[in-house]
Amino acid sequence: MTDQTDASSSPARRRFSTIAAAALVVAAGAGFLYVNGTRSGKNGGGLACAAAREISQQVSGLAKGEVAAMAIAGEPEPMPKVVFTGPDGQPKTLEDFKGKTVLLNLWATWCVPCRSEMAALDRLQAKAGSDKFEVVTVNVDTSRLERPKAFLGEIGAKSLAYYSDPKAEIFFQLKQTGQALGLPTTFLIDGSGCQVGLMQGPANWDSAEGQTLVVRTAEFSARPTP
Repeated sequence: MTDQTDASSSPARRRFSTIAAAALVVAAGAGFLYVNGTRSGKNGGGLACAAAREISQQVSGLAKGEVAAMAIAGEPEPMPKVVFTGPDGQPKTLEDFKGKTVLLNLWATWCVPCRSEMAALDRLQAKAGSDKFEVVTVNVDTSRLERPKAFLGEIGAKSLAYYSDPKAEIFFQLKQTGQALGLPTTFLIDGSGCQVGLMQGPANWDSAEGQTLVVRTAEFSARPTP
């Protein structure tokens, strides 16, 4: 199993394996709770996520192979209101992507698993990005802020727009709700802003299974509501 590390402590780079092991144990429990109910234990999505519930049922069998660790929600809930910075330096929220399925990924340059999957996320955006789907990778480095763009240049990333949160507030907010236990953390969000899936840890996102999961989610999300 691939290591994860926590954005809340810079010494984590030196204690990577120890922290990762603990995080994965917690993540396994969180994934069980997530797929068998909602984050709070209540069906809080209600009517707002009724369509997302249908989507979850349609794509639950697609979380396999390279994306088998994606926990598909039995009862999707609206994503928390989070704010990050867009490519133009202006604040962005998930509301800005309404109508589009989003694969929201939190990453940092000091996170080894994050670095290993970034090229695959770039390829996924190149292959599947459209007016119905976007990979949104939010960098949460809090120092040496020139490094993230430099790293993306080094790996030849050309399709990912650059989103960031230099205070890592998005990570800490989602950590408080039990959804971001370490880095990388990835959310599959439908066009209405409801959380369809959650993955703790990296994946081969441009694999056949990864592409099928996001494309089918986007297709179901784009269908008119009866």
